[in-house]
Amino acid sequence: MRKLILIDGNSLLHRAYHGFPPLSTPKGELINAVYGFTSMLLTILSKLGPTHAAVTWDLKGPTFRKVKYDKYKANRSPMDDELVSQIERTKQVVEVLNIPQFGIEGYEGDDLIGTLARLATDEESESDTQVVIATADRDALQLIKGKQIVVYLPLQNKASQATVFDEEKVVETYGFKPKQIVDLKSLMGDSSDNIPGVKGVGKVTATKLVQEFGCLKGVYENIESDKISKRVRELLIADKEMAMQSYELAEINNEAPLKIDWEDCLLTNYDKSKALLLFEELGFRSLVPRMPRDSWEKETEEIFL
Repeated sequence: MRKLILIDGNSLLHRAYHGFPPLSTPKGELINAVYGFTSMLLTILSKLGPTHAAVTWDLKGPTFRKVKYDKYKANRSPMDDELVSQIERTKQVVEVLNIPQFGIEGYEGDDLIGTLARLATDEESESDTQVVIATADRDALQLIKGKQIVVYLPLQNKASQATVFDEEKVVETYGFKPKQIVDLKSLMGDSSDNIPGVKGVGKVTATKLVQEFGCLKGVYENIESDKISKRVRELLIADKEMAMQSYELAEINNEAPLKIDWEDCLLTNYDKSKALLLFEELGFRSLVPRMPRDSWEKETEEIFL
């Protein structure tokens, strides 16, 4: 079975930066985020055993969501200079492992992940392909499709466990299917992305509405239902336009202009000697034994087994 790992670069890099203490090379270059990202990347590759992999990134500049709603993510502070300085080094690590990287102006990394996941599983001949999305961002749960597209959430903290969400686990956790997470956010909003939703409607009420009527459209089609209280009905009517806009902001766009090349994404297709030189330059000696096998190592192993 072909297994494709899609890695949310920005999500993992932020987690690495805030989760690992300051660390520098002998030359004084700050690399705690680079080290943390690389460590998490190698853990993901080792633990999940993919045959193929790709990394997506957010690029500078406004996205189509920001064009639609200028307050989108307006509540977020600028990225720390210490983190900005480590982005290119991190991309260099991904490049030396020969893992393709995607970034398109106007789109977020989530949109590229959604598009790649769709392309990988839409082909009728590729029903034996599984896509695993590695991210700390639960927005990606909306992309889950049965057990064919699943989401791997890394450790939240030292006391927690990494979690794999398939469709069954989403239903068990939220009480509805993955795609309905977009409907939930269109009603309750999302403070982390500054998506407004319906003012006055919180998570509990939004969850009940989605469970009862299935989707945002269903809520408004049944706005006069006695299962919606007068107060909630008034809130929904007053903020209908914003609810619809919030849906557009929360929904991941899986139609970004890109293609998937399976040969490029093949995990063992890299020059390990070049990767070793970079790891040595960065002082990542402890990570060397965790590097994935290259093509030569895999072929040799198959000959002698």
